[in-house]
Amino acid sequence: MSVTVVSFDMSGPDDLSVLSAHLQSLEPGRVRKLALLLRVAGEYEDGSREKARAAVEGLLQRFSLTERSAFITVVGAEGASTPCGFALLDEEHDGPVTGEPRLAFGIRLEAPPAEPTIGDVSFAHDLASMVTAAIEDSGMDRGEIQLVIVNVPMASSGQAALRSRRGRAAAALGAGVALGEIDPAAVTAERILTDAALYTPRVQTFTGPAIRQIEIILIGNSSAAGGDLFAVNTVAQDLLDTRSIRRMMTQAGLQIDLDGELETDRLVATVAKYGVAAEGAVNGAPTTICSSVLPPEKHVRAALSGVLGATLHTTRILSTFDPIHQAPPGGGTLCCIIRKR
Repeated sequence: MSVTVVSFDMSGPDDLSVLSAHLQSLEPGRVRKLALLLRVAGEYEDGSREKARAAVEGLLQRFSLTERSAFITVVGAEGASTPCGFALLDEEHDGPVTGEPRLAFGIRLEAPPAEPTIGDVSFAHDLASMVTAAIEDSGMDRGEIQLVIVNVPMASSGQAALRSRRGRAAAALGAGVALGEIDPAAVTAERILTDAALYTPRVQTFTGPAIRQIEIILIGNSSAAGGDLFAVNTVAQDLLDTRSIRRMMTQAGLQIDLDGELETDRLVATVAKYGVAAEGAVNGAPTTICSSVLPPEKHVRAALSGVLGATLHTTRILSTFDPIHQAPPGGGTLCCIIRKR
């Protein structure tokens, strides 16, 4: 495996012209599999997310990649943010293998769960089995995984919004079990969605009305992979925690210049999921994040555009909200793909 990452800006929710042109330039059948991460401008109710998913599904069908691809589409580009996409392609060529860890990824598509089980303990354990199978398919071991992305269908009965969030929470814990970070016995009905201290930091979960099956994307590193890219991951304690980010990046080999700024010219992609404490406090101080007329997620995404933008020197960040069971209370998780010097 040798992974290529195509990063592109989007002028609208269905603008996949750069990715389409790249795929068109390749010989037919050259792409063995594809993982696509999209951040589009818009609102949940204006059809932007659905428009983006329809465009992706059409593109995958045109290039005969439907069965070999998985993708996420997230809505919201508040603050100094660029609507953008990151496409990970395993192309039909292998770069030189040095034995050093290099970027690898895996995908797995599974049938949707029975709707009444979404968010319960059995769903979490079923998800653990699915992620375990995805890891085995990928050729990586669980210690090499930097990020597990899981798309979960929404609940449609009862308190659907609450049950859908519970579905994301249970999916995170299930993925954590597969990664060896969560004790299976700790996944109980009483702790799902309520015990914020129980979390797995290498997972991001999503749901939405257009998600019709379980979709899993693994991003990590493998010594059997070629190319010049690798992935890293860290946990932030709150919205203002840049120390964790700087530590991750310097450990990955990036330098800090004489002005104290990270030299991020080798940064290729950034995927972040952050939250705030229940009362909206950040760094121990009260904020209006949870008391404003604006939804908390809009505040958080706008804040991240400044914090991560200033730290990493980019406006191209796939950032989302509510890392339930995916980060410490009020914190977040961040995965970056970096080019080796």
